Amino acid sequence: MTRTLRTISHRFGLALLAVSALLGDGRVALAQDSKSPPVAAPAKDFKDERALAMLRRMSDTLGGAKTLSFKVRGIVPTHAPTGQYVSLFASSRVVMQRPDKLFVEARGDLFPSDTFYDGKTVTVIGVDNKFYTQRDAAGGAIEALMQSVQPGSDATAPFLDLLVADPYAFLTKDFSSAFWVGQSTIGGVKTDHLAFTAPGLDWEIWIGAADKLPRLMVVSYRTGERQPTFTVEFSEWKLNASVPAKTFNATIPKGAVKLEFKQIGQGK
Repeated sequence: MTRTLRTISHRFGLALLAVSALLGDGRVALAQDSKSPPVAAPAKDFKDERALAMLRRMSDTLGGAKTLSFKVRGIVPTHAPTGQYVSLFASSRVVMQRPDKLFVEARGDLFPSDTFYDGKTVTVIGVDNKFYTQRDAAGGAIEALMQSVQPGSDATAPFLDLLVADPYAFLTKDFSSAFWVGQSTIGGVKTDHLAFTAPGLDWEIWIGAADKLPRLMVVSYRTGERQPTFTVEFSEWKLNASVPAKTFNATIPKGAVKLEFKQIGQGK
């Protein structure tokens, strides 16, 4: 997530942090000596071990799964011709099989497409525009693949950072603060709300208290030309379920035009 969180340092969040403020509903209830006045640690240096432990448990849950499938939906701020930001809706269905198979069905307002990776070839098919792009990627693990397949993935595919073998290490690289905000109910699921900061961004994540799975993420960029804030909600998680092999095999639509595959960072 330094790529999507910086990309949290590749990705995710919102840290507020007046740690000294004890909210009436107990949402920032940090342990302290009742006989001493509250002492606020500087936001940039505050690292709540409770929050880090919760993030680690989520990471272990995701990293230990042989297969993962889930749905995401989000609101992505996008520049309009007037210079203002308008909110576009994005949704995806994701299926992954470790170590090297991935399918992403992207829909909504942003580039409807299907992405297939079968361990040998990555194929992206534009659903509406009847074109596709394809390249060899034999032996490439998903961690390497995700660096080049999804243009603009910081906003449209933040879930990619959760698919690596160790999401915790990826998400906490270069982080500067972490704290447990409290508990919330998201989509009927009781969650723990965590907040983090990293260079140039703040990010928040809501993790299921029982199942240790991510349910919501909010990322706010503070520098650069990226979208100011975007929100992604996760649902319909399935771990270690059987996945048909054909899920990762691309079928090129008849008459589809092949385009050149360009990696992120390549010139036009």
